[in-house]
This record gives sequence, C-alpha cells and structure tokens, in this order.
Amino acid sequence: MTNQPPIIKINPQRILIALIALVGLLVALSIWGQRIKYFGVADIRGSWHEFLLDLLMQAFFMDAEGNITTFVNALLLFIPALLLFVIAAWKSGLKDRFRFHWLGLALVFLFLSFDEAAVLHERLIKPMRAILGADGIFYFTWVVPGLIAVAVFGLAYLMFFLHLETKFKILFFASLAIYIGGVIGGEMVSGYYAANLGQKNFTYAMVASFEESIEMFGASLIVYSLLEYLKQYLPEGLTFKA
Repeated sequence: MTNQPPIIKINPQRILIALIALVGLLVALSIWGQRIKYFGVADIRGSWHEFLLDLLMQAFFMDAEGNITTFVNALLLFIPALLLFVIAAWKSGLKDRFRFHWLGLALVFLFLSFDEAAVLHERLIKPMRAILGADGIFYFTWVVPGLIAVAVFGLAYLMFFLHLETKFKILFFASLAIYIGGVIGGEMVSGYYAANLGQKNFTYAMVASFEESIEMFGASLIVYSLLEYLKQYLPEGLTFKA
C-alpha cells in the first residue's frame, strides 16, 4: 500500500451553481417575509406558526443586520479571503512580483467580511451626512468614502490587473464589477427610495433585497473566479476536478 498525498477535488462550476441557488433562496425568503410583514396573513394558526412567520420576517430580511443573511454574506466574503491567502502564500514561495498584491486582496476581503458581520460601514452614515448634508442617491452617505476607496483600489491594482491572462481579466473584472455595483450602486438606488419613501414599506424592502442579492451574486462569482484560477495555476499537490 503506497502513501499518496491527499487530493482535494473541487468543481468550481458546481460550487457557483450551489451559491447562486442559495442566494436565490435567500432573496425569495426575504421578499416573502416582507410581504407578510406589510400585507399580513389571513390568520395565525398557533404559536409555532407565529414563530415561523416572525423568523421569516426578521431572520431572512436581506437589509437587516445580525441575521441569517448577514452571516451568509459575511461567509461569502470570508471564503475569497481564505482562497486569496492560499494564493498569496504560494506566490510568496515563488517570489512572484505581485505576491503582495495577492496578500493585499486577501486582507481587503477579510476586512470586508468583518465589516459585513459587524456593520462597520453603516456607522459612517450619520457623521458623513452631518458633513455633506447629502440626500437622494447619497442618502446612505457611507457610499461617498466607498467610491473614493474603490478609485484608490483601482489605481493601486491597475498593473496587477493588466498582467493577468485575458480569461482572468474578464472573470475578475466582471465579478468585482457586479459585487461593487451591488454594494455601492445598489446602495445608491436603495438610498433614493429610502429618501423618498422611507425604509418601512414593501417597495423599499423589495429594492433592498435585490440590491443585497446582486452583492451576494458578485461575491459568489469572485469565489468561482478564484477557484478557476487555482484550478489552472496551482502546482501539483492539490487536484481540482474539471
């Protein structure tokens, strides 16, 4: 009997499909729960029925904090952080020119995961609103420093992006564009509705749920892109199933 190194078999396409299905389920539950909240149900059949309705309205609403969707969103950002740390460690061993860029990306996604779980960015809304007096699409004023951070990130990673193979230029750009579009662009759309309609209505709940779903879909694509990168470039020792 020969001792063979452990083999990890991963199918990036199947993981992407599973993540998209999970996001779709969470969106459906979020909208269903908010529909019940604002339009009610015909009758409540006992305490367990009331408990389940309560759970649906609170635990799955995608715009709420500290619930199931918050945990999933944080996890979808933590997984890329782990994958990026693996790539950074491998690139460091090779003394790759862009090894610190990979490490920087890992740290960024680790921060984003913690931020999602701890709701750090939303704490900027009140002080930024006091400074800018913003309204409309900038109602959630944390998007202003967010846009500045994205611009700085783009400049810092321009050369890194240009060195990538065309396939991964497309994958990384598309996944990051969808993620950032959901995080900042979607928040600006939600801000417009919040400023004009308030946040306690079904229309806002729908918009916020779709905005969060775009963010989660983008994070799922980032996971897929990194798995594809590892599958193509990781040296022998770990095997990725095609």
